[in-house]
Order: sequence, then C-alpha cells, then structure tokens
Amino acid sequence: MDIINKIAAMSPPTNKKETQAFLGVVGFWRMHIPNYSLIVSPLYHVTRKKNDFKWGPEQRQAFEQIKQEIVHAVALGPVRAGPDVKNVLYTAAGENGPTWSLWQKAPGETRGRPLGFWSRGYRGSEARYTPTEKEILAAYEGVQAASEVIGTEAQLILAPRLPVLGWMVKERAPSTHHATDATWNKWVALITQRARIGSPNHPRILEVITDWPEGKDFGMSPEEEVTRAEEAPPYNKLTEDEKPYALFTDGSCRIVGKHRRWKAAVWSPTRRVAGAAEGEGELGQFAEVKAIQLALDIAEREKWPTPYLYTDS
Repeated sequence: MDIINKIAAMSPPTNKKETQAFLGVVGFWRMHIPNYSLIVSPLYHVTRKKNDFKWGPEQRQAFEQIKQEIVHAVALGPVRAGPDVKNVLYTAAGENGPTWSLWQKAPGETRGRPLGFWSRGYRGSEARYTPTEKEILAAYEGVQAASEVIGTEAQLILAPRLPVLGWMVKERAPSTHHATDATWNKWVALITQRARIGSPNHPRILEVITDWPEGKDFGMSPEEEVTRAEEAPPYNKLTEDEKPYALFTDGSCRIVGKHRRWKAAVWSPTRRVAGAAEGEGELGQFAEVKAIQLALDIAEREKWPTPYLYTDS
C-alpha cells in the first residue's frame, strides 16, 4: 500500500477525534520535516479540550501543507561514527519558535545527509526572551536532541545563526535578559559540559556561523532524494527476512441500533504482533486511518528497520 498517496488524498477532518487520528498518523514523519511542530500547530489547537472544534483558514492551510511536506519528505541517513565524520547541528530562533536540524557528512560525500529535524513553539515567557536568549534556547534544545542521536562523545559542530558559545563560556547572564537565572544556569551547565568533554585540542563542540541548509532539496542531489515510504511489493514477494516486518491493517464501520461503531485492527502473519481499537460515532475512513496509526506505532516502538503495511482499503 502506498501510504503517502493515501495521506495525500485524505479529506479534511470534521471533528476533534478525526483531527487527533490524522495527527497520530502524520506524527510518524515529525523528524523528517523541518518546522513540523510549527506547521501542525493550528491542528493541535482545535483538538484541545478547552477549544471548540472550528476548521478555519489556518487549519486548512496546515492540513494541506503537512500533506505536501510528507509527499516530499526525505529519508534520514544512518548514524555513522568515526573521526572523519562531521556532525553539524543547525539551530535558529524563529518568529514562532526554535528550530534545529542535525546533519552528517562523511569523507567522499559531496553533500551531507540529515539525521533529523526538530521544532517547537515558544512556551510561556520564552516569547519575551531577547534575540540572544532565543538563539541560546535553540542551541540548548538542539544539543540535547543531537546528544540523543549521536551520543556525547562525538564532536558536534554547532552552527547557530548568531554566536552563542561566548555567552556560555562567561557562565553568567547578560545584564539585560528575560530568562530566569535558573534557566541560564541550566543552559550553561548542559552546553559547557558537552563542550568540555574530550581534550582541549579536540573539543566536543565547535561553533561556526554558516548558511542554513534551506530549500526543498535540503542539499541533497536528485539521486539521493527519497521519500520515507514507498509502495510495498506484494506480500508473497517479500523475502523471509522481510516478512516479520509486514503488518496488515483494516478498518470498518457498521450501524448498531442508531449508532455507528467503528473498529481498527492490525495483524502480523509471522509474529505475535496485533492491535485493535474501536469506538462510536466515526466513519470507516477514520477506522482505516486509526489502523495505520496502530501499525506505525508498533513499528516505531519496536524499532523496525523497514515496516511493510498492507490494507484492503
């Protein structure tokens, strides 16, 4: 099944549950899409308990944009180790929140490959931070995320849009700042500790100011551009090594009395992996999407290298 085409053809949600189901499915691509959190923010807004469901222009734009971003999503490169592998962390403080992305470049490669994209909105008082504080916040979040991907021993080249390490070395907040002293201490502790791991001649964090890798191709050549998901071959064409990573999904809806009851199911022919969910008031399309979400959750939780999803829908 071509999941990408199915998502691209989806109709807009009509209530909170359908919106939550859609976000659950597209969340699988969150690390593959720059500014993912900022793009889908209007969709999360209508799912909150305190908000009424209102599908306006912002939601329509976010819905269509995230579908197109998934169509053009790039594959994340495998994490590689070695003294000649360069790990570059790009960080930036945007108008609506910090963004950061991690890239790797190995010897002989003309272009690097992304290891992940992250973003989030400003929280609470963060929107009132000074420009320098916002850049440091982006670097702090980025260093945390990068350490989870490549570890703390690998050298990290930090590439913010404004220099931030100088403030960290001072280990004190500037005279004009909005972040609390506790927040500054948290930033300083993480970044300086990460920077001081290793020998003085080979620090674990180097800072460079460079251009952000913007653009749809993200610095990748046409032959390197691939989507996260591709149409799977027929199940009987899979190898014996691939079949354990195959899941079949199905969603259905039936009328019981005066109510619609839906059911979503996931099943594996080769291992004891199955999942199901059911409820009332939704159409069959909701159940189909919910089944895909269940399958993707299983694959992500068990860290499958390549899941193969099949549906009769």
